[in-house]
Amino acid sequence: MNIEVSPQLVVGAWLRTQIRRALLALVAVALAASWGAAPVRAQGNTPPSARLNGIRHVYQDWNNCGPANLTMALSYFGWGYGQQRAASFLKPNIEDKNVSPAEMVAFVNEQQTELPDVRAFWRFGGTIDLIKRLLAAGFPVVVESGYNVDDLGWMGHYETVVAYDDNMQTVWVYDSYLGIGSGYGRTYSYEEFDRWWRHFNRTFLVFFTLDRTDEVRAILGPYEDVTYATNAALNRALQEAAQDQSDGWAWFNAGVSASKLGNYFDAAAYFDLAFAQGLPFRVTWYHFAPYEAYYHVGRYQDVIDLANNTEATTAYVEETYYWRGMAYAAQGLQADALAEFETALRYNRNFTAAEQARARVEAGQVAVPSMAH
Repeated sequence: MNIEVSPQLVVGAWLRTQIRRALLALVAVALAASWGAAPVRAQGNTPPSARLNGIRHVYQDWNNCGPANLTMALSYFGWGYGQQRAASFLKPNIEDKNVSPAEMVAFVNEQQTELPDVRAFWRFGGTIDLIKRLLAAGFPVVVESGYNVDDLGWMGHYETVVAYDDNMQTVWVYDSYLGIGSGYGRTYSYEEFDRWWRHFNRTFLVFFTLDRTDEVRAILGPYEDVTYATNAALNRALQEAAQDQSDGWAWFNAGVSASKLGNYFDAAAYFDLAFAQGLPFRVTWYHFAPYEAYYHVGRYQDVIDLANNTEATTAYVEETYYWRGMAYAAQGLQADALAEFETALRYNRNFTAAEQARARVEAGQVAVPSMAH
């Protein structure tokens, strides 16, 4: 099922052609630059296989794969709590459809106090080679991927990676929804794993103790830098788009990365191309960069239309109301904006961005994004 978008979200044929020509020029530049952004290997050889023992598998409660996988990763360090400990902060509303990597990292680094020496971070643009090196060194890794649920279609899903084997070209994951197969984890070929992982721009989360900070930094190399990792993800997406201009996920990932880098005009054009190819309707349950890009270039009606389309499929994504509120506020519709922020906070009382936006509107301090002028 493809996402339904308003006419404003899909540019006209002539304009789309012009954008594609411009983008292909950008692709050529990106391809040339990408050779200097290849992942840097740590010193030493990665073993041909490795398994991270000591992770406790957890079956997720309803709609709870984020907290469940976070619980699995933390169990490696002795975390004895069930998934509701994390869920109580991450998703106060049980129907909340999405927990972002940033929220999960914030829980580990800022909220929980039971494991004071454990930290986490997340990045775009991971590679299987990088996951292998992290696992071999004893660092838990959680990835965000696409997944097709029987009779329901495409959804987003977290998985905890526990092992790999180069000879078999296979990774093993603990899946909070599907379980652990024969007991060692569900298996995916490297190719299949990456095919689903790319639906979330190859997002990965890493967990480590403070006394091993230097070790994890050595493995990450330049990926420690957010800008490097995001540029690597952007370059890879543009390479994939150059190989297949009908690849909606490639254009979408380019938009996600460009938004993260603050290149909102580029991001908006990439998202236009992605939506024109057709994407699963649930994509905006999990991805909010299209709102960000359209908002920052002044395409407020597109933000509102996209939010309306999302709300028509589910009411339980608080970011839907946040971004519609931001679009209303930018147009001077303070009462409408406040109503949206209140709704967002009703669904997630810990949604700091909505709380701050509400305070700004109440104080009359809303500023139109500079790019929108």
